[in-house]
Amino acid sequence: MIKLLDAPTSTGEVSVTMRRADGAVGYLKGEVLQTMVDARGRNLAAHVDAAVDVLLQEAASRILVLGFGGGAASTLLHQAGASVVSVDRDPCAKPLAELFFRAPPCLEVVVSDAAAYVARAMAASFDGMFIDFQESSATPEAYLSASFWRAVSRVLKPGCMMVVNLTDWLYEGRDWADFRRALGQGGFDAVALSHEYGDGNRILVSSTLSQSVSELVS
Repeated sequence: MIKLLDAPTSTGEVSVTMRRADGAVGYLKGEVLQTMVDARGRNLAAHVDAAVDVLLQEAASRILVLGFGGGAASTLLHQAGASVVSVDRDPCAKPLAELFFRAPPCLEVVVSDAAAYVARAMAASFDGMFIDFQESSATPEAYLSASFWRAVSRVLKPGCMMVVNLTDWLYEGRDWADFRRALGQGGFDAVALSHEYGDGNRILVSSTLSQSVSELVS
């Protein structure tokens, strides 16, 4: 890998790298890959494609993305015609996404902690959500907090879908039971879990209503 840029931030170092073999470009936070696109800017993370497909299948038109990273998910949703608000606590995320990952400049990216954003956001203001802000092997505190998931539920319109990227660190780690408990206490009682996409990621799909969503990740 060729290091293209290092950007120290208050929450850890962000790096952009390029793969020698094919020119693919990666966005890393603390050496954890968050976004990978090919030389033409096309997303290479299968779980991101799957999450976007679920939200578009549900005809979500105003979508909140918690964890912008290199902007792959937000860009795909925008290109499909959705109105997207993205949140990332690193101020460098948006300019790096535009410079290296071909994210459109018109994307709305709010610099904020994800939990703080949903706590103050207007109720029922989104009809879809993608959550993907685990940056290391340590599970984010918000993921284990029922109050965070209650805030997420409040921000979503009734019956709308939330998709969470689950890393192997969480799914196969000691926090898995506590995560599921917090999710249930936060009001999410219908869950479907995908297969592993080959990059250590699965997607979890959930709704605030009791309905079957298993077909969405088949």
